[in-house]
Parts: sequence; C-alpha cells; structure tokens
Amino acid sequence: MKKLRPRLSFLLILAVPLITLSCGQGGSPTSPISRLRQVVTGLTLSVTTSQGAGSMTFRINVENGGSATETLNFTCAQFFDIEVTDQSGKLVWRWSNDKYFAAVLWSLELSPGESSAQETVWNLTGSDQKPLSSGSYTAKIYITSSPRDGGLSSVIRLTI
Repeated sequence: MKKLRPRLSFLLILAVPLITLSCGQGGSPTSPISRLRQVVTGLTLSVTTSQGAGSMTFRINVENGGSATETLNFTCAQFFDIEVTDQSGKLVWRWSNDKYFAAVLWSLELSPGESSAQETVWNLTGSDQKPLSSGSYTAKIYITSSPRDGGLSSVIRLTI
C-alpha cells in the first residue's frame, strides 16, 4: 500500500492564504469586527512621529491608565497597522501591505500604569515603492486586537 505524502508546495499554497486571512488585512476598523464589543476603558493609544532624512519613525504606545488590568487579544502576530492617505483620501501606503504575520493566538495584558510600545520606520514611499510627493498626508494608526476597539486608533496629520 502506498503512503500518502503531502507535498510541500501544496502546504505552502494553503498556509499563505490562511496566515493572511487570519490577520484580517481588509482595512482599518470603523467598528469592532465582532458583535461582542471589547471594553478597554483604561487603555489609551498614543503615537509620536519623528522625521529624518528620507524617513519617518512611528512610535506606537498603548498604556493602561485605568485602575484594573486590561487584556487585548490577537489572532496573529501583528500588533498595529498604519494607513497613509493623500489629501483626496486615496490610500497611498499601508504598513502591513507587503508583510505576512504568523497565525498565532496571543494576549497582551497590561496592569495599571503599564504600557507596551513598538516602533517602525517608513521610507516615505507609497505601496508601489515610489517616493511620495512633498505635501500633506493623513495617517490612521490602529491596534489590530480581535475584536478591534475603535478607541485604540489615532488619526494624525503628516507633512512630507
């Protein structure tokens, strides 16, 4: 009797869409994905930027300013996303556009007064890898917890 051996290429074909789908890269949250609203009353999102020669650094920080421990749940390794739009509202760059994230369940637990931060550097190019023109842009930064909480998002103006 012949043993069945799965082919690696077949597994890869299945794995990539599953990883991508698990992160829900469909766009920014305007409301939670689930009908169950995650209440995170003590958590606040703060974003700071600094611009260097040909790049911009985003520092994304979630802090628990409340009196109780708060927990954010995630369905993949992605913690945040950034979407940059031009003055007409056209999406010109999404941080997660060319990234894949492991499909893992994990939680971030923050005690009162505790925070968690991540940084990323953007090379001021669009999703097409072409340099963006000088001008004004809008960036929406949000935490990709599941279900998503609209309160953990921030919109800032950028000048390039």
